[in-house]
Amino acid sequence: MPWFKCFIEGENFPGALIGKSQPVGFYTTRCVEASSADEAELIALDTLRREPAFDIPVDQRPKDARVYFTEIVETHGPDGANAGATWFVMDA
Repeated sequence: MPWFKCFIEGENFPGALIGKSQPVGFYTTRCVEASSADEAELIALDTLRREPAFDIPVDQRPKDARVYFTEIVETHGPDGANAGATWFVMDA
């Protein structure tokens, strides 16, 4: 089964995730094994949801928070670290 490198961005997450008072966004990459790019997107999203860094209590989940995939590229295997994110404070 092929591997896919998924480039992911998030917007309008609670700043409390990283100790900020303003909404934050993030950039991250996940490599997943999947039968297609569509399946890779679903697997990568599920992987993020299970990570403690993205564990947002229900009462703190903003309705305008979103995650989107900027690119999904087929690779020959896992490529680099598969955890963490680069966080940034959203523009007001």
